[in-house]
Amino acid sequence: MHKFVTGILFFLLAVLNGIADSLLAWVLPRWRRTGNELAARLSHTLHHFKPEIAPERRKAMQTDIDRLHKALLLWRRGEVQHLDTELREKYLETSFQRPPSWVESLESIVVVLVVLLGLRAYYIQPFRIPTNSMWPSLNGIVVHAVDEIPSLPRRAWDKITLGSTYVDVKADRKKRLLHWRDERYALLFTRTILEFDDGSQVELPASSGTVLQYLRERGKIAQDSSGALFAIPFDAGETIMRARIDAGDMVLADRVSYQFRLPKRGETFVFDTRGINTSGSRQLRDQAAATHYIKRLCALPGDSVSIRSPLLFVNERPATEVGIARVEAALPPYRPEGYHALSPVRVPGAFLTIGSRVQLARPVQHFLGEYLALGDNTTNSLDSRYWGPVRQFNVLGPACFTLWPFTSHWGSID
Repeated sequence: MHKFVTGILFFLLAVLNGIADSLLAWVLPRWRRTGNELAARLSHTLHHFKPEIAPERRKAMQTDIDRLHKALLLWRRGEVQHLDTELREKYLETSFQRPPSWVESLESIVVVLVVLLGLRAYYIQPFRIPTNSMWPSLNGIVVHAVDEIPSLPRRAWDKITLGSTYVDVKADRKKRLLHWRDERYALLFTRTILEFDDGSQVELPASSGTVLQYLRERGKIAQDSSGALFAIPFDAGETIMRARIDAGDMVLADRVSYQFRLPKRGETFVFDTRGINTSGSRQLRDQAAATHYIKRLCALPGDSVSIRSPLLFVNERPATEVGIARVEAALPPYRPEGYHALSPVRVPGAFLTIGSRVQLARPVQHFLGEYLALGDNTTNSLDSRYWGPVRQFNVLGPACFTLWPFTSHWGSID
């Protein structure tokens, strides 16, 4: 019993010491900081040179490290200082050589990457928002036309704070846009590839929907009577795009919370698109290829839902959750339409149309519950109105924090 109590006390003391050494390192006495550094250095040396050390020497070295840890645990200043002198001379100055600094740096980088990948897989996952389906609550990639490209210091500042990239592309000869496509790169980013009739290509760091909107506003993309888009040729020397492209918000999704609680109506959440037909509409095809969406969770399993613009009715009453109510109020900067249902004529097969009411399934033994996902910018959001409910197995977790860029959106997400 005495040994058990002693073990518990030593464990608690070790925890308290670890917290103090981690959080209060800058106010700890020098002898303790030096002792902690030596203990870490000896442990690293023992691990790094383990194959080269004889078993007897390895055992002795581990014993000395344990002596140092115990002295640190009990805050024995004199013993720590004595061991500092003894062990440095015994191990670090005579027996082994410190590995090159680049080796230590590489090992540190590998450890950090392993930790980050573990966090991403099990706890927190970053997502980049390419479109403005959740605007103004969250920003997608935005293109701002500019008259001239600013100086290098200004571009650097905008890159750090807004994630902005300045683009100034001109046509080297007369050419016409033939095709465009979205392409993912560096895991989190989206770019558009423009292909011209002369065989040339232009890469732009924005989604194709955003690029096409820019070209429409400049009169270089038009629409025929059937709704199909066609391009107007560029003359030699004409500007294809001169703009500042602001990066979409990078948000962190909490993959743990839904293991301990149920999703809540009104919160922003992330889900994957497995089994969801996101073919969408011609106007929103730039959103269709995404493997993950971020929307507002507007209805829970068992809810009945209808839209009477600008209001969203859940169980025959207007929804009152804060995030939903902001959209319903239809006040700037939110869209004046608020929530609106789709026309069954213009969008055949749509899930939520004008005058319709849908019922979301509850979880039963062989069926998972359903959730309604809507974008705050419902005039430009490929969401549940088009392709139906999100099933429980698609849900990853709530979006909890906007990590970058450093705009008014930085911080926790409501």
